[in-house]
Amino acid sequence: MATLTGDLVELSGAMHGGYRNKKAGTGFKEKEVMSEINALEKQENDYQNLLSSLEKRRQNSEEEIAKLREKKANLEGDIIKTEKSLHLEDSDLKASMKVKEDFIKELKEVEKNLQTIQNDISSTNSELAKLKIDKQKLRETISELRNPKKLAELNAFEQKKEELKNDLLKIDSEMKNTEVQAKTIFDPEKENTIKILKQHDKEESDFKEEIKLLKDTIKKQNLELKEKEEKEKKFRAQFKELFTKRNKTSEEISKLENKLGDKERQIREIELKSNTYSVESARYKAELAALEEEFKQYEGVELLNKSTDNLKENIRRYDIALEGMGSVNMKALEIYDSIEKEYHALNKKKEDLRLEKDDVLMMMNEIETKKKELFMKSFDITNENFKKKFQLLSTKGEAYLELENEEDPLSEGVLIKVKITGKKFLDIRSLSGGEKTMTALAFIFSIQENDPASFYILDEVDAALDKRNAEKLAALVKQYSEKAQYLIISHNDGVISEADTLYGVSMNEHGMSKIVSLKV
Repeated sequence: MATLTGDLVELSGAMHGGYRNKKAGTGFKEKEVMSEINALEKQENDYQNLLSSLEKRRQNSEEEIAKLREKKANLEGDIIKTEKSLHLEDSDLKASMKVKEDFIKELKEVEKNLQTIQNDISSTNSELAKLKIDKQKLRETISELRNPKKLAELNAFEQKKEELKNDLLKIDSEMKNTEVQAKTIFDPEKENTIKILKQHDKEESDFKEEIKLLKDTIKKQNLELKEKEEKEKKFRAQFKELFTKRNKTSEEISKLENKLGDKERQIREIELKSNTYSVESARYKAELAALEEEFKQYEGVELLNKSTDNLKENIRRYDIALEGMGSVNMKALEIYDSIEKEYHALNKKKEDLRLEKDDVLMMMNEIETKKKELFMKSFDITNENFKKKFQLLSTKGEAYLELENEEDPLSEGVLIKVKITGKKFLDIRSLSGGEKTMTALAFIFSIQENDPASFYILDEVDAALDKRNAEKLAALVKQYSEKAQYLIISHNDGVISEADTLYGVSMNEHGMSKIVSLKV
């Protein structure tokens, strides 16, 4: 980081560099310009010396070329004269021609060197002219720099330059901090990503082998399916015959059940008559037994020949004695009749209860069916909402809900599958703290979409979230706060800034809580 005075502090703690106050003005700038002018003048002198030496060389070369041309003309004249006077042969002429060609080549090389020298002189002259122009410009700039207005502008530029240097130091420190953060954050993430990619490659090879096995099994199953379809056709033909037989049999059974019902009614009537007969028989038997018991006391007693009056008198006396003994219980038959009626009422109640039981079981089955349908409907809606909310809260990856038992969903629970990177869906227990928080919040908001409540309390749900995800959560809660009331406990500025009303709780020196509210 950089201090306010411009000193640079490294991660190791070492401090170096720093800002040093400089005098206002352009003295140091003038020195730089003067040194530059001196260097240019020195360079100009060097170019002047070089130019003078090149011009001398050019003059010498031109003089030498003129001498050579004159010598060439004289030699050519002498050659012609000599050829005419000596009457030389062709071989001698060829030798002189070779000498002539050599002289011509040397002449061309000399001319070529002369041309290069002239080109160097022209380029040097152009550079010298440019240097003179630059020298004049620098002198003009020096004269302008001595102007007070320009001096003030230069001072302003110097201040701006120092500010830009300070900004540059700050930017450099921020870049170094960013690089350190990138190394500390992204390098472990990169290693984890490489591990995941290796694992994915292994899984891909396993999946390919599994696909091959599945293709083989599919081929086998297709053959078995064809065989089973043929068997099914035969079975359907047999089933149709059996179905017709079953219909006939069911009709016969219904007829027999009707007859059986009639016979049962007849049996009940016969049983009722039999019960009445048995009751009468029991009554008569009881009376007979009572008489027999009554006559047992007279067993062995000799009959006396008495007159009718005496017998009547005895009977009268016996009746008086019988009346003194008490009356016989004649309500037993009434009690029997009442018990029989109660028995029939209980049988009827039993039949009614059986029918009610069947109705209740049918109602229970209907309720179970509707409950499953309602649960699956709510589950599908919640699952779709969960997918959408997860994509809103997390820019990468996707998630969905999965039933543990699809055939009987009410007997077991629901699983949450999440895919952050790669192609593999993970269980929620395999995620990091922030990813678990985002997944749980997406699940809560998906439930709210299906069955909204009027009041929600969230206690530091953004503790494991970074600033970006916390801002996404705050924006989503702000959207839902139009339909429900949210009470959120948070220390995150991104969440607090989206609130309608803020409540701050602090403790004074006496250990008492103090609440401060602020309506945003």
